[in-house]
Amino acid sequence: MRIIQLPAREITRFGSTGVDMDFLPQVPDAERTTVHVARIVAGGTLGEHPATSLQVLAVLAGEGVVTSKGADGAADERWEIEPGQAVVWEPGEIHATTATTDLLAVIVETTADELLFRDHEVLHGPPAG
Repeated sequence: MRIIQLPAREITRFGSTGVDMDFLPQVPDAERTTVHVARIVAGGTLGEHPATSLQVLAVLAGEGVVTSKGADGAADERWEIEPGQAVVWEPGEIHATTATTDLLAVIVETTADELLFRDHEVLHGPPAG
């Protein structure tokens, strides 16, 4: 067994405010998969930016609002998100997250082509395949 201290830093890129993120170890046998833990204070924002790869943000505690302009930057969607829900952004999709209460989330970024949805209910977007 190993117990490790997770490196953490404040996130200010993309105009982000009130965001601290812990960085979990990368998975070396995948082309690229990263997992992070984000703490966003109430009113804080993980600023608008394009997804560099397939991204999943899963809310563990707190509430927030997620936005998307789509990969073409044309669509403008806004959805409230709460514990037990996750948002999936496609590569290139311009998005942001704002905390309406202190929010704790896990963020997974991967170069995988798809995610496997088994017992997941799709609340918005195309049906799970």
